[in-house]
Amino acid sequence: MINHFPKSLRLCNSNQFQKVFATRRSVADPALILFAAPNELPHSRLGLSISKKAGNAVVRNRWKRLIREAFRKSQPMLPSGYDFVVLPQRNRDVRTVKHLEQSLKNLTAKIVKRTVRKIPTVLLTRPEHQAEPAKTQLETLGFQVFIQPVIDIFPPESWHETDEAIQQLRSGGFDWLVFSSSNGIHSFFDRLGTVEMPAEIRIAVIGNSTDAALYQQIGRHADLVPKTFTAEGVAEALLTEAKQGKRFLHLRASRGRDVLKRSLTEAGGCVSEIAVYQSVDRTQVDPQIAELMRQGSIDYITVTSSAIARSLVHMFGDMLRQTCLVSISPITTKTLCDLGFPPQKEASEASLVGIVAVLRSL
Repeated sequence: MINHFPKSLRLCNSNQFQKVFATRRSVADPALILFAAPNELPHSRLGLSISKKAGNAVVRNRWKRLIREAFRKSQPMLPSGYDFVVLPQRNRDVRTVKHLEQSLKNLTAKIVKRTVRKIPTVLLTRPEHQAEPAKTQLETLGFQVFIQPVIDIFPPESWHETDEAIQQLRSGGFDWLVFSSSNGIHSFFDRLGTVEMPAEIRIAVIGNSTDAALYQQIGRHADLVPKTFTAEGVAEALLTEAKQGKRFLHLRASRGRDVLKRSLTEAGGCVSEIAVYQSVDRTQVDPQIAELMRQGSIDYITVTSSAIARSLVHMFGDMLRQTCLVSISPITTKTLCDLGFPPQKEASEASLVGIVAVLRSL
């Protein structure tokens, strides 16, 4: 027989729920996802967020009854002074009260430990040399920063196409060079070496950090940096040039979207795309990072590309539900959502500067 669940133990309005969700702190196990926030009361309260994805009305009501009973029975052993919001995991069968009691005890203990920790932790997922500037900035802001690259950068399998493109470049075969990343800049200009570029060649880059890499490499800023730091932004900024039939050489990774080539070709441009580096998923995880992820001790994880999003999900899976994912752009956000791991935050500028700004505001 399930006993009465008093109103004093419940979250009763949307403001109370939003206060808990605003902390962006959650933990999970195979049965439940739990959010928490201090409530400055002598006891803890429970809120339930059970969507239609959990099942039909009968299933949802059963989840509610059992979680409330598990909370009521285990409350003397749960931390006091917190508001908890509980969500059942998707595609999970309804559990028993006894199982849910144990789940609540474990999850509340874990999240309270995280909540009282004074130093927030951030996991950067880019290759080490690219993550270092952000690491330094975040440490200055008071974060404890870890680096776990989830992709590795290698030279292309063959330089044949690149060398042919360099010959065409020398003979005036292109009007524009287009770079989607700093990796492309370093790889291409290292290969170009001392070969002189025609003075009239123009350069477009995807964003400010790529422009900085260009200046560092050849002492020249790009002729074009779009307002929106995405492939769509570059394509839109170059449409007028494409309509004039200009010739573009896009230096890119071995994998990625074909937005730029498709858009400029449809507008009348002539686009050659060459992979000047390989982006390969990393399969090995640093043991320290793996243990921190298992413990739910990473507060924030940066996700700075769709390739990183896919590799990250493959590497850590459901452990990502215990942390706050910070996406660099709407494109990366869509990829994460499609993979079933929607981010909690998205940068307003698609760059590491934007990522740092998000974390600074938390």
